Amino acid sequence: MSEIKNKFFEKGFLYPFKAMEPGVAKNINDEYLKFYKNIKSESFRIEHKTKSHLLFKWANMIVYNENILKVVKEILGNDIVAWNSLIFLKPPNSKKFVSYHQDQNYWKIKMDKGLTVQVALSESTLENGCLQILPESHKNNYLHHDKKDTNNLLARGQEVKLDNLEHKKLENIILKPGEFCIFHGNIVHGSEINNSDSHRFLFSIRYLTPDNKINENLYYNYATLVSGNDRYNFFKKEGNLLDVGELNSKKLHEKLITRQAKIYSKIYLKNLSFLSNLMNIRFVRDVVYKIRSLVS
Repeated sequence: MSEIKNKFFEKGFLYPFKAMEPGVAKNINDEYLKFYKNIKSESFRIEHKTKSHLLFKWANMIVYNENILKVVKEILGNDIVAWNSLIFLKPPNSKKFVSYHQDQNYWKIKMDKGLTVQVALSESTLENGCLQILPESHKNNYLHHDKKDTNNLLARGQEVKLDNLEHKKLENIILKPGEFCIFHGNIVHGSEINNSDSHRFLFSIRYLTPDNKINENLYYNYATLVSGNDRYNFFKKEGNLLDVGELNSKKLHEKLITRQAKIYSKIYLKNLSFLSNLMNIRFVRDVVYKIRSLVS
């Protein structure tokens, strides 16, 4: 077992590593913020932040980044898929946060067969709400509660209640633009609000080995092969955005995100879950997201 792999499974996370030059990260940051400020659709303002590598060339580039994959291969081996990618954007002086949680609590995959890479595309500091991790917490399973707060960047709002001692043990993952952190699927992590005058922009990638299976009643079962081979075919193939074309990739994104919106609405609506079929209609999703933003 490599030194990186040993340290990763002992502590549950490693950082900092360099993915790209700061200037490249800044260009992505500037390009994205310009795009974000011009979004008109309330639903797309939310939905583009999931499976983002299907929409943006810069996100597609990052999931294939050799500096990132070199580290991931040390832990997962040569055969790797990118199952998801997510944009975590906190506007200046905003109330947006990420509640403390374990991804494995809702992923339900084999714990040593998946991890997250989080890339800083802006400065990530204590002031602007950097990632915080509880060291070695991946060795335990914590009870999760639903945190009903529209400022929570987690779609399902799951939360672990940390005691005072655990809060003191949290490590602040300070990153410069272009650097990344890598963490275990079962580590407790989250982040606080942005108290700075600038956007905080982190881009996350969920890497898995192809022998994992996803519960299709809860999540999409599509992934992009980024390294090696997939001998299992448990995942439906997404294809490289540059190969399949932006239009086809965008259509697939719309299909997957619409289905996911229906799944989440069933969870929230409970006895009125039959109404979730209305989430097929973008106008309905626009209204739902607008209402959520107004009560935040």
